[in-house]
Amino acid sequence: MLSATRPSRRFRALHPGIAAGVLGLSLVLAPALSAASSLAPSGIDLTGGYGDNVAIYGVGVHWDSICTCTALKNIGIDLRLAAQAAYWRGHEHPASNSSLWDFGLTPVFHWSGADMGPVRLFADAGIGVHLLTDTRINTERVFSTAFQFGEIGVVGLAFGERHRYELGALVQHVSNGSIKEPNNGLTYFGAVFRAAMP
Repeated sequence: MLSATRPSRRFRALHPGIAAGVLGLSLVLAPALSAASSLAPSGIDLTGGYGDNVAIYGVGVHWDSICTCTALKNIGIDLRLAAQAAYWRGHEHPASNSSLWDFGLTPVFHWSGADMGPVRLFADAGIGVHLLTDTRINTERVFSTAFQFGEIGVVGLAFGERHRYELGALVQHVSNGSIKEPNNGLTYFGAVFRAAMP
């Protein structure tokens, strides 16, 4: 469990590695995106969550198969790119700042299990970047920088025709990786619903 007032040592130690990983992945993804014949998204995403007296409501899009990685595809993993805009609403009263917007871009490893009749299990894991419109929410949760890193994990079921719908439980952590203190960050739990474009 992450402390509300002090970043964990694990995140302080990972900061240079996270930054290098995000940069490296961006360099790998750039040619794949520019070579795509169409930049139309593969699906739309709706997200809701709650953590540390903050409610999150998000809407986004995702692009499937942004990398033709045969080794990953052979084990059922696809590389997605997810973009989201989320409204954060603080529930502390009184509060010095009760809301902000979060804009995120996250490469996601998306694993699909074997078909189980009408449903299929899936799991996601990703690390991306976020831009906040404010560096504080509620009274004492301070992010210090608008630029943040984000880690997300999702487990759920795909269903419907060609498994075009996905419903999953998620956990998301957003923090600046100790670029600047204080770095309270925010961890929240919630749900995501996705629908593939027809």
